[in-house]
Amino acid sequence: MRLLSLALLFCLASIVVYSQEPAYDLPIKVGIFDQQVHRSYTTDEGLPDNKVNRIIVTSDGRILAETAMGVAEFDGKRFQSISNSNSNILSQAKLNSKALTSLRKQTSSELEIRSVAEFQDELAVAADLGLYLRKENKWDLVLPRQESVRWAPVDVRAVAYDASGSLWFASPQGVGYRISEEKWKLSTGDEGLPLNNFTCMGIGPESVWFGTTNGAIQYRDSEWFFRQGGRWLLDNHVNDIAVDENGNAWIATTKGVSCITYQSITLAEKASFYENEIEKYHRRTRFGYVNPAVLSVPGDKSTAVAVFTDNDGHRIGIYLAAMSLGYAATGDPQMKQHAEKAFDALVFLSTVTQGGTHPPPKGFFARAVKPTSGPDPNPDFDLAYDLRRRKADTLWKIIQPRWPVDETGEWYWKNDGSVDELDGHFLGYGTYYDHVCETETEKERVRKAVRNTIDHIIDHGYNIVDYDGTPTRWGRMSPDDLNRDPAWVVERGLRSFSILNYLSVAHHITKDPKYHQEYLSLAFDHGYGMNGMTQPKDLAGPGSHGHNDDKMAFMNYYHLLRYETDPILLSMYYRAIHRHWQIEKYEKCPWANFIYAACCMGKVRTDQWGAMDLTPPKSSMDDAIETLKLYPLDLIAWPISNAHRIDMIPLKEHLGNTPGTVGHRNDAYVFPVDERHEIRWGRDPYSLTG
Repeated sequence: MRLLSLALLFCLASIVVYSQEPAYDLPIKVGIFDQQVHRSYTTDEGLPDNKVNRIIVTSDGRILAETAMGVAEFDGKRFQSISNSNSNILSQAKLNSKALTSLRKQTSSELEIRSVAEFQDELAVAADLGLYLRKENKWDLVLPRQESVRWAPVDVRAVAYDASGSLWFASPQGVGYRISEEKWKLSTGDEGLPLNNFTCMGIGPESVWFGTTNGAIQYRDSEWFFRQGGRWLLDNHVNDIAVDENGNAWIATTKGVSCITYQSITLAEKASFYENEIEKYHRRTRFGYVNPAVLSVPGDKSTAVAVFTDNDGHRIGIYLAAMSLGYAATGDPQMKQHAEKAFDALVFLSTVTQGGTHPPPKGFFARAVKPTSGPDPNPDFDLAYDLRRRKADTLWKIIQPRWPVDETGEWYWKNDGSVDELDGHFLGYGTYYDHVCETETEKERVRKAVRNTIDHIIDHGYNIVDYDGTPTRWGRMSPDDLNRDPAWVVERGLRSFSILNYLSVAHHITKDPKYHQEYLSLAFDHGYGMNGMTQPKDLAGPGSHGHNDDKMAFMNYYHLLRYETDPILLSMYYRAIHRHWQIEKYEKCPWANFIYAACCMGKVRTDQWGAMDLTPPKSSMDDAIETLKLYPLDLIAWPISNAHRIDMIPLKEHLGNTPGTVGHRNDAYVFPVDERHEIRWGRDPYSLTG
């Protein structure tokens, strides 16, 4: 699980505080919505066997599962075995068999019957040779028609009637339902149908569900939803589906029964849920760094162990910003406490490095820390490790040890600090100072921390310098590197805006004019304002590499635009974020959409070609809210694949990707967040498998 989902739930606070002349009502009110969740039932929950062949919901609401070892009924909590004579599964099969005798006689063929449905005086049959209807004792082969398009479906896999009597069918050709006697609605991948290798169908009060050989599909409110992988199913091959009166989909698989149900929730409750998950599974060390958790047993969160990464500062900085914005929006004192603790953890990364076995210059910060009471991490980062990295990356820095010990002997700290770490630091410092610090004592602590870091960078020629006296691998921000060394050209735009942001935050917090002077010198004399305006890293179009860099770029835009007053620089920054967001908007990412709105609501940029209103459309807020609502409660990194979808458009190799590995929906947007493997912003949302 990742903390970014929590951070975005509070980004609305920044829009409310800083927007001008909104194009729509603020604050945005979401209210209660339905959150889909997955509940699983196996032999541990009473099934006679995990191989479930059929599942039905009877007319009186009973839920029955037919397994290889017998029939079981759901009692509201678990399944209980019953005798076959007490179920209606077998009797239903006999009834259907009797009703089909006349069809086989009329067609004079050995039809393979897939499913049968009945509504009033009409009987529908899905068969290998087509879709058949019987009315007034006469069988007809159905050829559905939508305007000028007529289908002759064969290999029809499932047929059903909904509550209004509309007839539905599913075949490899697609899905269709009858609107009137001669009018049909036909859907293929062009209309958003995810798959067409159907196995079954289930009709509910508000939606239709389809089983396939590689996942389940829901059609609701004229939209298609795809459910695959352990987040949603015990097994991807669906044997049968039944939908109860509450809209819960009961799905039979060879590994048990999956129930996709609904939970009423608000965004505030969802944020609280994520915060509780963070507290249970993702805190590391007494400072509470928020890190990924690894499960030793797939799906079993009780086996979760938070692991170190090289991004303690980046992640705790984002968490600090989240709690600061949360406190601004709600006034919740617990959020203030979380923010204060996160600030202490962030500051510690700059103090733990001082003294000890390999002391770096003042202001140098650790990427991460580990207690010396645990295993020594250095054997995993020895010289052989450095040489392997150097072979793949000629600019890789060889430095040993990579985890020195601090002067107390209590901590290992990881060196080779990077710009992306500082992006998190300064996002956290700025939001904490603006929204949490109330007393002069609190503000002075932030000023001291910011000075400590920014002075290190300035004193070393706009570089992060390690204990060996040379710049770190990812810590170069000097004009010589960014403007004159071809090796760093790809980093030029992103790093230019990073250092400008650090100086802007430093001046905002300390009010020291020297930081503003350095800022103006880089922005104008060395062209850093134009650097960032022309090319944030890897901005090559949808699906291009550098999604972590997209995230970091928007972190820097946030304070750059909110603190800036110079019209020339504002024009540069507005062009940069607007151009960047034109690509990012197709990801429906709240991080990008909310930050863009916080910076550009009510703003107009004028140049020689005229005036451009930068205010985002209401649809961008709707997209962001949709993503927050869809973001799954189950954040385990289950394998999921969209590579086989028929509504997918692959991205081409000219964007730097291997053909067949990336793609998007046929409306140009990425697949929804609950249908992707990627659950951490910064990963590639265009990736088709994971």
